[in-house]
Amino acid sequence: MSPCPRQRASWSTSPGALTRYRRRIGTRGRGYDTTTQAILTCAWLEGGHTYRSLGAGNGVPKSTCRTLVQEGIKVLARRALPLTEVVRLAVKAGWDYLIVDGVNIPTERVAAQYTKKQYWYSGKHKRHGGAVQTVAAPDGELLWVSGVLPGRTVDITAARLFKIADKVLEFLGLLADLGYIGLHPDIITGYKRKRGEKTLSEAKKAANRAQASLRCLGERANAQLKCWTVLTRDFRGNPRQLTTVVKAVQTLQYLIRDPFGTSRIDTVS
Repeated sequence: MSPCPRQRASWSTSPGALTRYRRRIGTRGRGYDTTTQAILTCAWLEGGHTYRSLGAGNGVPKSTCRTLVQEGIKVLARRALPLTEVVRLAVKAGWDYLIVDGVNIPTERVAAQYTKKQYWYSGKHKRHGGAVQTVAAPDGELLWVSGVLPGRTVDITAARLFKIADKVLEFLGLLADLGYIGLHPDIITGYKRKRGEKTLSEAKKAANRAQASLRCLGERANAQLKCWTVLTRDFRGNPRQLTTVVKAVQTLQYLIRDPFGTSRIDTVS
């Protein structure tokens, strides 16, 4: 299994954080070093392999591979920047606004435990999945990923739960699509036809086109998140574990892309 560029970018620094984590929790007598653990973790995120196939390709038992990968993901997720820090860096970079959008992460079917309602089923996407909010730079670079909510959660509800508008609009502007109308008085969205209104005025249409030309770049952030195969296939584990996975991806995106151009995130060294 040959290393890809994004794996090589993180392997050189990942063992340092893993070593400190092992020392902190008092783990001793590990049969595999931190470099192997970093490789397994990045390969699992990049390729979406099963633990059995990933372990077999690297000479690691399935159960041990699962333990190493889950621990590696946990270490990466803990290094993800909070939204307040992202906003601070965006202000320092001189940006005028950020872009918020929602994305659905597909999961396997999950039966509800206490009710017949399928909270993880998205009527919009016609599948089970997790709802995630992304915040992007003006050029569409992925900056921040929210926790994962059940797939039936609409974007505006998710944004309210994570207080995205309050944290961003205190310092910067915020662009969003029509699904976020009513989230905050200062959020910049397009115009929607009111009930009984046949068509929008030409001025509102022009405003919608101008806003969409800027906001559409935020779709790049969703695409960067979905570049990680583990998030494009039906997630086989408990969907509540997806928050740790997407936060780990956020950390690796900073290592690979360096969105602020400052190498600010010494995430795993």
